[in-house]
Amino acid sequence: MEAKPLDTEIDHHTAKFIVGFIALSLAIFTDLLTPGVSISSISLSYHLTDNARNVFVGSLCVISAFLWSYNGYSLFQAVLSKVAAVAVAAVAFFPCDCFTGRGVEGAAAEPSLTGILHTASAISMFIILAIFCWLFYLRAKGKKSKEAKVRGRIYRICAVAMVGAMAVQLLDILGVDFSGITQRVTYYVEATGLMAFGVAWMTASRMLPFITNEDERIKIELSG
Repeated sequence: MEAKPLDTEIDHHTAKFIVGFIALSLAIFTDLLTPGVSISSISLSYHLTDNARNVFVGSLCVISAFLWSYNGYSLFQAVLSKVAAVAVAAVAFFPCDCFTGRGVEGAAAEPSLTGILHTASAISMFIILAIFCWLFYLRAKGKKSKEAKVRGRIYRICAVAMVGAMAVQLLDILGVDFSGITQRVTYYVEATGLMAFGVAWMTASRMLPFITNEDERIKIELSG
């Protein structure tokens, strides 16, 4: 039984779904793979266990590769995705300064060039991914189907969630005390951003029922 030839060699809809799932689950897996430690940042998992580091770096490499190959619907989106791809790769390959190596979680350390590159890349990554959420919203807004309108609301919520998470992180940096709520502000900020990114791209995959009408659903037909 042979698969019916598709219009393109690579199914970018499936790629969106897979990348979205990876982003959605990364915070959960890194937390589970660092038993006995309430990680204050997803990036901290890089320093704690081999399994957590492998999942962290491997997942970001997959996301980076996809973003590098993604061209969107305009030159602006193509350039934006390439910049995001470089930022995501930098987050993976330039570890954070959130661990001193002396067995103290979250201990203060002298800022290093590697750590600065990590932080700058993470900020750039989340800003660009939030922009993509908003671009998805604008595209869905231009369609008339009720499913497109639902997708538009999802994209808008994801964009707002990412911007809101970054605002909370900024407030934390400026000295606002969130200790009465949680000791893991950065972790929850990163988790919110990644999960919002994941939900948005899984939604954009056109593979989910109820938010994609029959004309938009991606189907692979088999012929025998």
